[in-house]
Amino acid sequence: MSRVPNVSRQLSTGLVVWLAVTGCATHSPLLHQQCYNADAQLAHVLQPFEAKGCSVGTSRGGADECDRLEAEIARLAVVCPGHAPTLMANAVIAYDEHRPNESQQFLDLILSQPRPFPDAAVLRAQIALEEGNVPFARRLVEQQIMLVPDHAGLHEVRAATFFVERRLDEARAELARAGALGAPRWRIAYHLGMIEELSGHPDDAARLYMEALQGNPAFSAADSRLRALRAGVAPAP
Repeated sequence: MSRVPNVSRQLSTGLVVWLAVTGCATHSPLLHQQCYNADAQLAHVLQPFEAKGCSVGTSRGGADECDRLEAEIARLAVVCPGHAPTLMANAVIAYDEHRPNESQQFLDLILSQPRPFPDAAVLRAQIALEEGNVPFARRLVEQQIMLVPDHAGLHEVRAATFFVERRLDEARAELARAGALGAPRWRIAYHLGMIEELSGHPDDAARLYMEALQGNPAFSAADSRLRALRAGVAPAP
């Protein structure tokens, strides 16, 4: 099973929404090198960063404003080193820019704090899965599930760990839990399609990939697997 699609972008968008509620985003520009209102400072920078599409690579195309905003988000991690949402924003940016080691460092700082932070655990476990460290990924998400049992993303990643180990019934059960907790149906359909494909049921897999595309027409992973199935050259999971 592939990693949970677009988790990093959903996390960064979720931060903007959450911060817009919990902190005023209309403060004057950041002028002081101090952590006087971490939520508001981050929202002031993260909202235009998202609005300009910087999180999907605009800055890599040479947009000076995106580079400036990204540098300001990085600065806030130094000014407010214990502020989990700021660390999370930096972790997401580093992950999106294919710097997993740097992302991991920010995530580990978050996860060392006493309270649970399931979004950080999801991304950290995702990185571990990409590195082939399945035991660590499962241990991390199971620890977080004990603390936050209703977080859909944790169950999705746990399903991925089972899929990698070919424990398909357990993967299906975890995906069912994730769906019941609010995970998008198109994403659940995609992962179920991968299970059916691995189980030798290409017709069922194709039906599920089509369902995923109906729910998210821009979901290229489902489109790719569907095309490969129809061509009889489905890639290995």
